[in-house]
Amino acid sequence: MTLSSKDASAIEQIFERAIDQNPHTSEILKAFKPIIARQRQLAALAKLRKIDCSTIDKGKLKAGVPVIRQIDLLGADEDLKQITLDLAAAVKEGMPTLGDGLDRFCELIRNDKIVPADYFNAHGDGENKTVQQWGKDLEVAPSNASFVMSLVSRVVLEQRAEEIEKALGSFDWEKGYCPVCGDFPSIALIEEEGGKRFLHCSTCGCDWRYTRVICPYCEHKAPQEMDYYYIENKTQESAFICDKCKKYLVTLYRAGHLLARDMDVSAIALVHLDMIMQDKGYAPMTVCAWNVLR
Repeated sequence: MTLSSKDASAIEQIFERAIDQNPHTSEILKAFKPIIARQRQLAALAKLRKIDCSTIDKGKLKAGVPVIRQIDLLGADEDLKQITLDLAAAVKEGMPTLGDGLDRFCELIRNDKIVPADYFNAHGDGENKTVQQWGKDLEVAPSNASFVMSLVSRVVLEQRAEEIEKALGSFDWEKGYCPVCGDFPSIALIEEEGGKRFLHCSTCGCDWRYTRVICPYCEHKAPQEMDYYYIENKTQESAFICDKCKKYLVTLYRAGHLLARDMDVSAIALVHLDMIMQDKGYAPMTVCAWNVLR
């Protein structure tokens, strides 16, 4: 379903097809094109430390404990300097209006005034405090730094997710949040043949199967309180809606496997659905760089 980091060379064609098919979201697709292309390349090529997958407890997974709550997946002890500089350059290419602020951020990284791995030294609020400290002490725009570091996090976690998949093979997972990083999905894909629903995590790139009759976010099971919103003449795309938790999940329907797909690109192409659902009072199940519209 998701473009493997091994097939990163296909990303150009995937973006071109998405832009042709979705002219109404072409500008945001073009902005993210160099960013996602570079992320996929780095996830395939970056030399990160190997994690010890033997310590992952499948019993805990079955009980709903994601891998990130069992072992350290982020790069608090990694040298992430070049990865961060490469992604900052990709952001400048796709979003040139951020250039001046990113130049300052990159200068400080090159001079070792900022160590990107420090972003991951603390969890939860600690991440924000690290960025805020950079802003206070070094005059870096916190929003720019947070954006770039979230892109770095995806590279690290995507490589980890592939390691975990290879090491564990199939395992029981029945939750609506990601089995690797614990975040909620950004998009779903429904196979038209058989009707299986797969959820996709944009934080680490993981995909997993999940029942269609339960809300991934609140686990509410009541078909009469869940629905799909469609745009007229767009039968292949919709938004799953839960009226209990007021969350939505953009969703694609797919027949066949002829064309390569990157689910993050597909999610960006559906940003018009994000706009409609947020105007209707619903919130996304997870916040991504492209669906924060207010």
